Amino acid sequence: MAISDPVQDFKNILNSGDFNIESQISEQEATEAITLFSVVNIMLGGTSQRRVGNEDKTDVLGVLTLFYGLQDKSLPSQIVVRSQDVWTALQALLKDLRDQLDRLGADAIFLAKEAKRQFNLGRNNDVAGNTNFPVLFRRYVDIVNDPLLSLDIRREDQANSFTDKEKIGRAYDLLRDLKDVILQLVRSLSKYGTVATNQANADWAKYEAQALDVLKIVAQKRVSDDLDELNPWSVLADLTSKDRDTMIAPYVVLGRNGGNLLGLALETYQKDKDQLDNFDRQHLLDLFQAGNDEVPFFTTRMRDQAAVIKRYPLTTWG
Repeated sequence: MAISDPVQDFKNILNSGDFNIESQISEQEATEAITLFSVVNIMLGGTSQRRVGNEDKTDVLGVLTLFYGLQDKSLPSQIVVRSQDVWTALQALLKDLRDQLDRLGADAIFLAKEAKRQFNLGRNNDVAGNTNFPVLFRRYVDIVNDPLLSLDIRREDQANSFTDKEKIGRAYDLLRDLKDVILQLVRSLSKYGTVATNQANADWAKYEAQALDVLKIVAQKRVSDDLDELNPWSVLADLTSKDRDTMIAPYVVLGRNGGNLLGLALETYQKDKDQLDNFDRQHLLDLFQAGNDEVPFFTTRMRDQAAVIKRYPLTTWG
């Protein structure tokens, strides 16, 4: 009969997965957090105030301004449309969206708190913000925008030049940093995310999708020779009296490209979750640049999203 070694038993227990200092990752909570990130950024970029009777109401994506403005001819002067044609086409949908917005008011407060708690987004001060998230996100964007990760590293590594080897060494260091920051981000999404946002996410996603369709229709029916004014985000800028490039675009880009970038982080984690501690060069290549075609590389797909975020930074974030 083997004699138990208490020291070895202690080490085995301590090193088992049950006592890992890193919390287990909930992919469901991370997924809800990514959805919330996109939903809330579009909400923040598209929020304005509309006077309705004697009451100031919160408008999201210009729905109230369009609903009432098409009826009483109070649309902003910059937006020239054939009002009757637009009203006929959108009357029912705008009324439904107005009613949805009334019902979703309480959820907007809930999501504003969650956006602050999970991502340090927005101005809600009722909860402590996750100040580390913007730092991690910016680091993620900076790494994948580095020109070295635009290389096919496997192919470049076969070169014999000393200079190339030095460059490739730095590229591998970036892959290690990229994996590390992705793990931290996904853990943050899981830790702070919650399935409690599921219904609110779904309700607001439905509302925003329909409201964006309205903006697209208004843009198509807008009377203008300027192609830029026929962009739905230009319509929103005029409806909300916001500067498109500085007050709307950064939130839109975070909601669209940022949400995609976080989705790629989760996709990377899901592919690698059985080897999270493996930072070997070959493993990093197989993870981020699998195959021989650059197009599906994770590094390529991430850079496509991060490059847009870099052009439209949300300077007030964090």
